[in-house]
Amino acid sequence: MSTYTTGELAKHVGVSVRTIQYYDQRGLLTPMTTTGGRREYTAQDVERLQLILVLKGMGLKLAAIKDILNSPNATDVLQLLLTEQVQRLRQDQAATTTQLKTVIAVQKALAVSGPFPLESIHDMDQLMTNQQRLRQVHGKLIIGGLVMDAIEVAGLVYAWLTGNWWVFGGVMLLACGVAGWLTYHYFQAVRYCCPNCHTVFQPRFKQAFWAGHHLRTRKLTCPACGKTTYCVEVAASREQA
Repeated sequence: MSTYTTGELAKHVGVSVRTIQYYDQRGLLTPMTTTGGRREYTAQDVERLQLILVLKGMGLKLAAIKDILNSPNATDVLQLLLTEQVQRLRQDQAATTTQLKTVIAVQKALAVSGPFPLESIHDMDQLMTNQQRLRQVHGKLIIGGLVMDAIEVAGLVYAWLTGNWWVFGGVMLLACGVAGWLTYHYFQAVRYCCPNCHTVFQPRFKQAFWAGHHLRTRKLTCPACGKTTYCVEVAASREQA
């Protein structure tokens, strides 16, 4: 009967060695121990680990998985769980297929009807090509926020250890100032495109700051057509920024 070391089992199943060791500690796997103290796993352990990964992928906690595998009617419980998972995956697959067909149908309808002038479509295409610059803007904003979070935590720990809360107050004032600067820099680095008339504009800071927004859109009033709608966020050109 072939056996596997911890490293061999991890490579065979496609998980890390630390994962195998953790499952051992939780009692989910029970490998054999050689006289030299090395752990060895059998083909049954491989099947058990694969089943653990399947159940974990279904959202079950490790404690629940352990109880299921160790229960006297484990086979019946597993059969029921796997049957339900198959049904759920088929439903998700059907929903995805329906969504894909809908998107393709809308895409074809837009191509046939041609609701936008060719020049505007070209302009929109040019706007969409600046995704990389927009990601850079978002990246700088995230990095700045993480740095300020680290400074705030350091200030809190220092104040807690020394009892000098003035330091923490100063750190918080600094954080507010930097947060304001980052927000201002962000709105200077982006523009918004009106989906109604395709005008690219920069809103006033106050309007942009308080406007309702979702991922990549913000509810603004277009200065060209006057329509209030969710405008698409785009990166400002280098000259504008």
